[in-house]
Amino acid sequence: MKKLVTLFEIESIPKLAPHVNGFILGQNGVSTRLTRSFSTEEIIQASSIMKSLGKSCFIIMNRILHDQDDHRYEAFIQSVDSDAITGYIVGDIGVLSIGKQLNISHKMIYNPETLITNVFDAHFYHSLGIQGVYLAKEITIDDMVNIGQNRPYALFAYGHGYLNMFYSKRQLIEAYFENKDMDNPYHDQRNLSVVEEKRPEFKYPILEDEAGTHVFRNHVFSSLNHLKTLEQAIDYLVFDTIFHNDQYALDVLKIYESGVALSDPSVQDIQKHYHEVWDEGFFFKKTVYKPKKVEL
Repeated sequence: MKKLVTLFEIESIPKLAPHVNGFILGQNGVSTRLTRSFSTEEIIQASSIMKSLGKSCFIIMNRILHDQDDHRYEAFIQSVDSDAITGYIVGDIGVLSIGKQLNISHKMIYNPETLITNVFDAHFYHSLGIQGVYLAKEITIDDMVNIGQNRPYALFAYGHGYLNMFYSKRQLIEAYFENKDMDNPYHDQRNLSVVEEKRPEFKYPILEDEAGTHVFRNHVFSSLNHLKTLEQAIDYLVFDTIFHNDQYALDVLKIYESGVALSDPSVQDIQKHYHEVWDEGFFFKKTVYKPKKVEL
């Protein structure tokens, strides 16, 4: 099982390289929920460094595609694509069509966030000739293992980080201040949280960027206790460092390499240092929603 980590600074690549198999980076305009946006020139530079170190380079393109955007996406891919780019992580199935037109379907990884929940879906998207898919964040670890058995495709899954649970294309913070006839001082700020009225003890990180508004789970998801199990099913485990920098990535990766459990004092220390609480997300939470029976 390979480890991928999001990147904050190009200068950190050599420092992080011994601990990962590859990196993920993106650019505003085609990407959202980034640790940091990189210019085209920086992406070319970073991918070249990664290739020289024998590391994979994945470009995330997870913004929703609009008809007027297809030329922008195509132009971006053409501007950065080279042998140094291992794959493109896309969130809109329309971008897969752009990849097909550019003859790089084999570099495409589909991540629709919540939709890949069963073996059939994974096999279907593999039949389109793409490199792989991300499993949904909301399925159990048993489901992940089941989907990953005898897989002819690459499976990606989140291994650590804040999981996005709500996304609106609307800029809701901007709309709030506009309604108050005030300027919005919080666009693209990374230290904001929203509190639910009936559960004031929970603070959910919130981010408004060019792509809209994003709300995250209040706890950081951690797969630390289940790496051996995930090795049976997952090809790429993703460490998302949004709201942090590369020092956080290094500290977290070293914890995962140490083989300690989530309850270990060293893990508690890093949570305290970064003011976080880590949990196991939906690994053991089966859905409570069942489809209604349809009479044929």
